[in-house]
Amino acid sequence: MNGGAAAKPASAIKDSLRARDRVLTYGDSAKAQVDEAIWNLPTGDYELYRTAVESGKPANEAAEAAGGQIAIIHRKLAEYKTKIETLLSESSVKIKAEVVNKPLEQATLDIIGNDGLAEAKKDAAIDALGALQESLNRGLGQEISPLEAHKIAQMIGERANWGVSADLPEELKPVYGAVYGNLKNAISATVPDTTALFERLANLHVLKAELETVPQRQGQSVSVTA
Repeated sequence: MNGGAAAKPASAIKDSLRARDRVLTYGDSAKAQVDEAIWNLPTGDYELYRTAVESGKPANEAAEAAGGQIAIIHRKLAEYKTKIETLLSESSVKIKAEVVNKPLEQATLDIIGNDGLAEAKKDAAIDALGALQESLNRGLGQEISPLEAHKIAQMIGERANWGVSADLPEELKPVYGAVYGNLKNAISATVPDTTALFERLANLHVLKAELETVPQRQGQSVSVTA
């Protein structure tokens, strides 16, 4: 008899892979730690950071006080955000707004045709998709600038918590990922110089979301070391 750890049930493995796939839709936290050379640094004092933010201190100041990876992540996010927005603002190329709308329209059709979904859930999901589409299209024309596309992508990532324990119905999570992926590809195609920066920014967002989600889920104050 094997004395090692018991094998995970197939369902648990599938759930784990699905969760990982959702995160990788947006970015890779492990890659962020390597690219930014912070994998061997202490995480920082998350409780201090959270308390400072809740008391009204700006997030960047709270992060500096927390130290460790938390401080560097916030620093790098601001740096990459400035660089990518500067590059995108210089582009005169336009992106068709259908990169946002096509996944939403297809998702609506998929939900309507999903016989395994209860009518009440269908109605709720369709209402949520309609509200999302309206909010994303507010003030937009038939074409959008690369900078506008980037800002929408960031909004989608934030709402989906970058794929990390997002407070969204399961049937909507792939939709957010599809819209984000469309925008990411469109930005990369129109302004190729931003591709690497976009990836680094996204990876850091995922890492930040992971660092903030774990202590909240555990319900305890932590100062974790790598």
